[in-house]
Amino acid sequence: LKLAWLKSSFYRLHEVSGGGVAITMSIARLHGRSPLQGLVRCRKLARSFSSAEWSQYAYSTPLFRKTRREELAEKWDNLGFSIRPMNGHVRYTYADGNWDSGVFVPAPYQLMHINAGALHYGVSVFEGMKAFACKDGKIRLLNPELNAQRMQKGADALLMPQVPTDMFINGVMEAIRRNREFVPPYGNNASLYVRPLLFASGQMLGLAPLASEYTFFVTVLPAGGYFGKGSEVGVKALVSNNHDRAAPKGLGAVKAAGNYAADIAPVHSAHAEGYNTTLYLDAKERKFIEEFSVCNFVGITKDGRYVTPKSDTILQSTTNIMLQQLARDRGMIVEERPIDFEKEIGNLKEVGMCGTAAVVVKVNSITHGETTLTFDDFDVISSLRSELTAIQCGEVEDKHGWMKEVCDVVNDSIPEVFPVQPRSFAPDMVTAEAKGQVQRMGSQAMHGLERLLLEHVVANAEPGNPDSVLAAMDAFWNKTFQAQGAEKWNVRGLKIEEAVREKVQAKEGKNTPVRCLEMGTYCGYSALRIARNLPEGGKLLSVEKDELFAAIATKIIEFAGLDDKVKIWMGTVHSEIANITTRLEQEPADFVLVDHSKERYVPDLKLLEECGVVTKDTAVVGDVEVYPGDERPPKVIEEEIGRFFADRAFGLATMV
Repeated sequence: LKLAWLKSSFYRLHEVSGGGVAITMSIARLHGRSPLQGLVRCRKLARSFSSAEWSQYAYSTPLFRKTRREELAEKWDNLGFSIRPMNGHVRYTYADGNWDSGVFVPAPYQLMHINAGALHYGVSVFEGMKAFACKDGKIRLLNPELNAQRMQKGADALLMPQVPTDMFINGVMEAIRRNREFVPPYGNNASLYVRPLLFASGQMLGLAPLASEYTFFVTVLPAGGYFGKGSEVGVKALVSNNHDRAAPKGLGAVKAAGNYAADIAPVHSAHAEGYNTTLYLDAKERKFIEEFSVCNFVGITKDGRYVTPKSDTILQSTTNIMLQQLARDRGMIVEERPIDFEKEIGNLKEVGMCGTAAVVVKVNSITHGETTLTFDDFDVISSLRSELTAIQCGEVEDKHGWMKEVCDVVNDSIPEVFPVQPRSFAPDMVTAEAKGQVQRMGSQAMHGLERLLLEHVVANAEPGNPDSVLAAMDAFWNKTFQAQGAEKWNVRGLKIEEAVREKVQAKEGKNTPVRCLEMGTYCGYSALRIARNLPEGGKLLSVEKDELFAAIATKIIEFAGLDDKVKIWMGTVHSEIANITTRLEQEPADFVLVDHSKERYVPDLKLLEECGVVTKDTAVVGDVEVYPGDERPPKVIEEEIGRFFADRAFGLATMV
């Protein structure tokens, strides 16, 4: 048996260069195979350009599996800080002196020139932000204006075009809106982490001329604290004596990607020695405190002052800015100034490290050479953190207007049969698929095309003519997938029709109808191929749990004039078993097409056998082909299917 993978994604990214003849190449990267073992095809596109040659190639992304909300149900309070593929990300492109209207991209991959300025010269700045599910059922974003201003400062430092504040905020809010089901529910120790990034995607060779193209995108992911439980139990820091974070008069004060690259080796070395993070002193004199690895340094002195370093090489944390304001609101003295490590570290009773991802983490100890200083207290900083997180979650008044409302939270207790989409913050934004920048591959590519298929059939097929409708459907899919796998698809259809005709011939002259059952349908294609072979009085029952698939299939069957032979309705075999047996007049089915979830193959067929719908005389045809872009089912499902069909005749159909 060939068994299928389920619910993975596979996309094709397009790139154009040159003029005259364009060549499109796609490589279907099958599970466990190199691209060269996959399906390779080329097609020439005639274009009337000048005599110079133009070329175009399509790149396949690796397979990846998108996260589903229900998978996180037991993990909301223990998410950690890791990447999970979401619905997609927001992307804007700057070219010819202007930013475009943006696209929403479903694949977590970026296609750019191999000489892109970001790749060769590190022309890149990013931000870190958070969105929260609040107590009143609203999703809110924390203080985005501060992040927009900080990115603009970074853009100026690296001679990139600024992202306008309105575009920045709307792009961030649109990314949250389109991934709102992944905002952790209120009451969990988690949030939606937001990562805006601006970089030179255009080509650069040398530092002049500058790139002519820049990209700004916003990705999101549900996350817990950056240091996990470290925010509660405390972390151990090691002063880095052999490395500097940033040079004087350099880029330390902006959130440039290279600043973080400089910390990779030191922080991993500290981890190897048993420490959680690094602490840097100034590069010039090695006496003034600068920053922890990815966080600002904050301290509470023994006389109750809030102190934090000030330097032209320190990135100002937006979290630190808000904590300072909350401290001032309490009447505390706040000092942002140079802090001499040797002279002042002993005067601190509390030390914390703060940033968007970490919020505020307790520092238990700092080791400098042979000396280790410990800090047992954390009451004041912890109290400030609690106040800030209460504001973030809507539990206390937002006196400073830091929180910006995005949309309503997803309510798991109310099934969203017809979900109402929150208003868009970027109404001119389109999907990357609609713009032709990305194309889905594999079985997932069919989803989202149902209405287009119906429109194509109505416009191009002859009403009441099943052969014409099938030809129109074939033409639509061949055009959509550029004939990929058309031959195997037809083999599948012929296998189905062959089995149905055998049953029709066996019943000739017996004055009993041919009874067929289809479990799962996609827009009625297989139902058409079955029904057009049924004689007068023959019937096909099709059970489909997806509302849209069932609705489109019904319309196509009606258009083909076969609605007197085919009945399609919503549900599953288990929910509709009484209807199935009744409509089959308590007689076994002559033919069954198994065309739904592989996990349901055996349970559904066992139930049909128990109810007498499937007997030893029933022809069962199943689609168990491995689709490009699909994920293999659990081994237990494979073994279950293998055992079930070991002593049964089972027709195998293949498709891509």
